[in-house]
Amino acid sequence: MQKTAVVAGFAAAFLVVAPGAALATTPAATPSPSAAPSAAVPVDPDGPFSRITRLLTVSPAQAQPGARVKLDFACQTREPAEKVTVRSAALVFGKGGWATGTVKDVKPGKYAVTLHCGPETSSATLAVLPVKKQVVKVPTGAPQTGGTDGPGGSGTPLAAAAAMGALALGGSGLVLARRARRR
Repeated sequence: MQKTAVVAGFAAAFLVVAPGAALATTPAATPSPSAAPSAAVPVDPDGPFSRITRLLTVSPAQAQPGARVKLDFACQTREPAEKVTVRSAALVFGKGGWATGTVKDVKPGKYAVTLHCGPETSSATLAVLPVKKQVVKVPTGAPQTGGTDGPGGSGTPLAAAAAMGALALGGSGLVLARRARRR
């Protein structure tokens, strides 16, 4: 019973002291000159909001030089003086804007693509892949070209001359046979 009375006494003391402690005020500190608001951070009368409403993405994220990639982002500027730019050491953009870019002939590796929307930025990474080289060996021989491995032709020049002679003789015989029929 003694323990209960002690606990009840502490509870009552807490209930009496707590409201006074909660309502007590601390003295206001005088602002120091270093605590003044910075002039570098302008206060927007419309309230804070992000200018970048959809972060920058690059699709495909891996490409070879010469390939086209699509950039997707959304940016809302507050005034005409705010510029929207996209920069990358690996991409070149056409006159149509920043919707697509062509991968430059750069060293393979990872390159940053950065969107600047007024004072805000968003970045994505583009991996430039090595260019696959074509075969530079010129094919030779029968399997690749349809020819033979040795000198061209199937026989000697004498065999070719004999075949041409037989053809000429046969043609002459045909002409003589037609003349004989006409008579």
